[in-house]
Amino acid sequence: MWSGDCMTRNGRDRGTKPFTMASNGKLMSFHRFALITLLLVSVFLASCNGGAIPDPPSATVFPTETETQTPLPTLTSTATLTPTVTLTLTPTLSPTPTWAVQGPGKIVCPILLYHHIGASSSPAASTYYVAPEDFESQMRALRDWGYTSISVSQLAEGITHGARLPNRPVVITFDDGNLDVYTNAFPIMQKYGFTGVVYIVANFLYADGYLGLDQIQALAAAGWEVGSHSMTHAHLPYDHNRLNFEIAQSRIELQEALGVPVMSFAYPFGETDAVVSQQVQDYGYTSAVGLGLPWNQGLYNLYYLNRRPVPGGVDLQVFASYLPWSGPVELVPTSTSTP
Repeated sequence: MWSGDCMTRNGRDRGTKPFTMASNGKLMSFHRFALITLLLVSVFLASCNGGAIPDPPSATVFPTETETQTPLPTLTSTATLTPTVTLTLTPTLSPTPTWAVQGPGKIVCPILLYHHIGASSSPAASTYYVAPEDFESQMRALRDWGYTSISVSQLAEGITHGARLPNRPVVITFDDGNLDVYTNAFPIMQKYGFTGVVYIVANFLYADGYLGLDQIQALAAAGWEVGSHSMTHAHLPYDHNRLNFEIAQSRIELQEALGVPVMSFAYPFGETDAVVSQQVQDYGYTSAVGLGLPWNQGLYNLYYLNRRPVPGGVDLQVFASYLPWSGPVELVPTSTSTP
């Protein structure tokens, strides 16, 4: 603009006063005047062009910097307008609240026990079957109430030596190694960011309706712990002559077949006595789980950690009573289905 205006005015200036000289004196005056005029025009044009050059950096650079900074608070305010998405996704993708050292000694940690996640074909066995939709409601509740899953071995480490554990730990266990643990429970627990502990009866591997090596290895690769549930699911206190086979041999075979450490034992039927528990310890296990309350776990029951069975058909109010910490149950969707 400025350079264009200068050229227009200069054009008009040159066109308004044509010089026609008749004498040499006048010609000399004309030359002198022309030189002065050209000099003035050059200075004027230089001043116009010189003023135009620095203006663009001032006009481009500084507003551009301002514009790149302006969207930052805009993005922040946009994120705060969608708290529902943030609250829903954060616990699912990274259920890692503040971890702190707990133990050695007593640690408050509920251990839940499941057998089947599926529909029961027999009313007599329905207590061992939790419907998948009910199981999902329970996992969602655990997530919403601030629980983080840990393994039995992590809990045992905290009890014996002290370990970094979440503020609200929970251990989710499955006995017998039923196939529906892999087909039904596993994907639901992955959805809510949980891992579990599966206790395998060694002689049940590849039996109809039970887990095979491939499924167990997939669980282990996803962060699950694998424990032994004996060789044949026998009543251990009734025959001490079988303890080496049921307790030691099952551990050896599972470790060799799976290629993972087997450090925890689950008593079949929750049955034990002093001899059985001592043999579990002597055969290299670092912990064992049984049945019962309360939620306190410690050195005194390291080889009979308390577990709360979760039967089929319970609502979330009852489920909350199995736990030391819970939230507003009415805010969590519940299932009305029955197994």
